[in-house]
Amino acid sequence: MTTYDEAVAKILENIEVLPTEKKALLKCLGQVAAEDISSSITLPQRAMAGPDGYAVRAADVASATKDAPVTLEILESVRAGWLPRRRVEPGTATRIMTGSVVPNGADCVVRFEDTDEPEEKNGPNPSFPSDVKIYVSSAAGTGMFAVGQMVRKGQVVVPKGTVIGPGQISALTTIGKREITVFRRPVLAIICTGDELVSTRLPLRPGKTYNSNGPALIAQVTHHGGVARALGIARDNRASVEKKIRQGMSADAILISGGVSKGDFDLVRLVVGKLGRVEFNRIAMGPGASFSFGVVTVSSAEQERTVPVFALSGPPAGCLINFETLVRPALKKFLGYAAVHHPEVEAVAMEAALTKAPFNFAKWTELRRTESGYQAFFNSEAGFGSLSSLGASNALTILEKGARIEPGDKLKVLPLDWVQ
Repeated sequence: MTTYDEAVAKILENIEVLPTEKKALLKCLGQVAAEDISSSITLPQRAMAGPDGYAVRAADVASATKDAPVTLEILESVRAGWLPRRRVEPGTATRIMTGSVVPNGADCVVRFEDTDEPEEKNGPNPSFPSDVKIYVSSAAGTGMFAVGQMVRKGQVVVPKGTVIGPGQISALTTIGKREITVFRRPVLAIICTGDELVSTRLPLRPGKTYNSNGPALIAQVTHHGGVARALGIARDNRASVEKKIRQGMSADAILISGGVSKGDFDLVRLVVGKLGRVEFNRIAMGPGASFSFGVVTVSSAEQERTVPVFALSGPPAGCLINFETLVRPALKKFLGYAAVHHPEVEAVAMEAALTKAPFNFAKWTELRRTESGYQAFFNSEAGFGSLSSLGASNALTILEKGARIEPGDKLKVLPLDWVQ
């Protein structure tokens, strides 16, 4: 049987980062920058006020204290989006709001809280004063952003390989970017196999099972940044399985659940072998040990290419674990992620666990964060296929073959970022 690490390595050997595309910035959320993105402007273009307050000359307020304030004449009031009209001369100050251009002559901004500005006011100062008392000294440069302090023209704002999130969208919008180049999202065809599968639109008759893997795989693909293409159910015969796989060969990869174990009607490996090759069959980790990976060949007048095929376990728990541990790294590589392996955290086991299976075992885990670190609970009262165990978990713990875990032992746990 192929080990988990060997399986991941073999899968990644057969995955290539996808081509790039240029898209509107807001449509790039979760995608990866395909090039260094630099600023074409300098910000701020002129010195800008930090707090609401008064733009003054540091030399004028050098001696200011609460007991001996410095009084300055107010020249004007400046708000964001409007330019100051007057230069700050000795003995004067400009009333200035956050984000406003600092007037010439001023070299610092004293916040309202350090002046005789009324503390509880809302909006304009109701007394419209002609002068202001300054209660603190202030060094040159205090309370203001210097030219270029946010970004300089030509400076890289988002490096290649960065995942585009809200912070990146904020930074790129600030420098005026409307479109950027990212690695394309992978399209994954999803097929479920089995004569027993029915849609939830139909009543559940004896011997039948609702097709939960299809919606679950669509959710996982979408959550991790891919585009899911649902192809429906393949019945337990070669013609149906082959037809569905051929339909999926226009995608970047194919996910097919069920039909990959040792039963008389487990036909997926036979069809994949006919259309391409099987790289490995079965992994030394359960649930989901009945997992195969291969590629099918697509030939055309223009080119010949291979499409990866992930044959996942049929039982829902195994199918989800197969995706999270084996498909997820491939999907991240497609997207251009620098780090494709599953993140881990160290946690303390809060209950005992024993692996009786003849291979590693991925155990559904409830991970709790405390002031002293993470704690892991195994939902040990429920069986490994229990829906209550699956529904209450937010992490996976991969236990080594024959492992005996005692409360207090330290473990490596894989958080599931699709649950909180």
